[in-house]
Amino acid sequence: MLLHQITCAFFFLIITIVQCDNHFNIHGPFGKHHSIKNVPSPYGCNRTYGISFPSISLPSMNIMELNVSSTFYVSNQQIIVTWPTISLSCNDDFIGIYFIDIPLLTGACGYFDYEFIQTNQTSMSWQMINLRRPLEFRYYSREKNCAGNYSFVAKSTFVQPLNYNIPEQIHLAYSDRIDQMFVSYVTNSSEYIPECQYGLDPSLLQWHVQGTTITYKASDMCEGQANIPGPQTFIDPGYMHTIILEDIRPSTTYFYRVGNDQHGWSSVRSFTNRPADDINAKVTLIAYGDMGAAPVQPGAKSTMDRVRAQVMTNNITCVLHIGDISYARGIGALWDAFMTQIDPIASYVPYMVGIGNHEYDHVTGGDKDPSGAPGPGGFRPPWGDYGYDSGGECAVPMVRRFHSPSNGNGLFWYSFDVGPVHIVYYSTEHDFLPSSPQHAWLEHDLSSVNRSRTPWLIVGSHRPMYSSIVRDVGDSIKVMLQISLEPMFYKYHVDLNLFAHIHSYERSCPMYQGKCVDDGITHILIGMAGHNLDFDTYTGAKWSLYHDQQFGYTQISANRTYLRFTYHHNVDDAIIDEFELRK
Repeated sequence: MLLHQITCAFFFLIITIVQCDNHFNIHGPFGKHHSIKNVPSPYGCNRTYGISFPSISLPSMNIMELNVSSTFYVSNQQIIVTWPTISLSCNDDFIGIYFIDIPLLTGACGYFDYEFIQTNQTSMSWQMINLRRPLEFRYYSREKNCAGNYSFVAKSTFVQPLNYNIPEQIHLAYSDRIDQMFVSYVTNSSEYIPECQYGLDPSLLQWHVQGTTITYKASDMCEGQANIPGPQTFIDPGYMHTIILEDIRPSTTYFYRVGNDQHGWSSVRSFTNRPADDINAKVTLIAYGDMGAAPVQPGAKSTMDRVRAQVMTNNITCVLHIGDISYARGIGALWDAFMTQIDPIASYVPYMVGIGNHEYDHVTGGDKDPSGAPGPGGFRPPWGDYGYDSGGECAVPMVRRFHSPSNGNGLFWYSFDVGPVHIVYYSTEHDFLPSSPQHAWLEHDLSSVNRSRTPWLIVGSHRPMYSSIVRDVGDSIKVMLQISLEPMFYKYHVDLNLFAHIHSYERSCPMYQGKCVDDGITHILIGMAGHNLDFDTYTGAKWSLYHDQQFGYTQISANRTYLRFTYHHNVDDAIIDEFELRK
């Protein structure tokens, strides 16, 4: 969504000015919910908002140690923190989770996540993620009748991953050929070569292949908080390992595990490869945008739960996530949280991602931009509203973590076949005007599609080409997309144009240049997967057949002659909107 830059102030001994926007993270990567009135910036430490101070001084507390239910954990495990009853405490006392080298006396605000302590509360549950370093819980309380600075009160013993190098954040992606599959995962070490064992039986993984390893540093990214090490900015992301499976059969289920003998192996997972040129092939895709990590984005967990259930029971072929992936925006721990959360989905079906403004948009540091876009901030025409929306990441974490076919420009634009469907990802964050390399690539790709082999043609990008929301009337990027790309899409008979960016759902009739026509393109806004919903008014445009503002996901089922599109609400998984196309 649009980045509204405002100046926010918070107090931590001195006043500090930070850059904020209407997408800041008010929740934390360890699953804590925070009231926005108490959090004036992504990780502000000003607890005075809405606080009524007691009239008596806080007595000296004798807590020496916070008790924890376990000192070793695996990702998603709950750790319970307990402490004795405290008769008098401040309304904004809190327990936070920290790297152990954060100073005790001056580092109160250097947490990854926190939770306020309620009256008479003596325990707290934390959902853990593996940050590959020892952590500890700390209790901080206000001085001076709860109006002063924070004072350290107590801490736990160290808590740490049971295995620092257990393979985690496992995810799949399509490669160049139908008989290939990317398998990726993260560990804390690059000491040993990454490996994958796979086969047709979970008890007999007879094939073995090795992969490659990469990582990234704060200095690899373009600007801002992405360049600054710290618990609420850049943290060491570990090492990203990637293996390419070769010569895998179409429509065949494989079982696999990743890791090595030295550091350990993952559990055995499975995937079913996409079909080849089969006249009877049927595929089912799930598509959405703007999800992010839970609970940072309030609808993310319910979307992940629904999608995971579909993946486990309904032969889902792959997932399409068209931009605004993790909403990390320079906060490294949120990448770890997001990648851990999608593992139960993405380790079973390919997770194909596109670029959004919150992965890519930057103002400076263009020499580090992995897309190769010219200029310090890439595509920034005067009529656009391209901002600082990636927090300085400029897509570096994206391209180091995810993979795609190599027929375009990395993750920025590419295409692939899934059974009878040809899917094209293009970037609205890059130059898409008729004189641009991306435009030429799109023309070449669309003109090369064999419609007898893949009769269905779906394109997807992050920003919308159409929206009937009142506040978007006259939006310049939308207008330029219609001028630059819609004639090409109509020329090559694109069936569906998927986009997100606006956090709601809307579907058009088959249309061209704002009018319903029999051979037109159906445009679908699918930005309702997780981020706070946009509650807007609509113009009543005749081409808009359905819109609503609920968290959900969409599903596309297709064979050579029939395509069915359904939109599901997360709350009950009911189908709220649907349509069919036939060839």
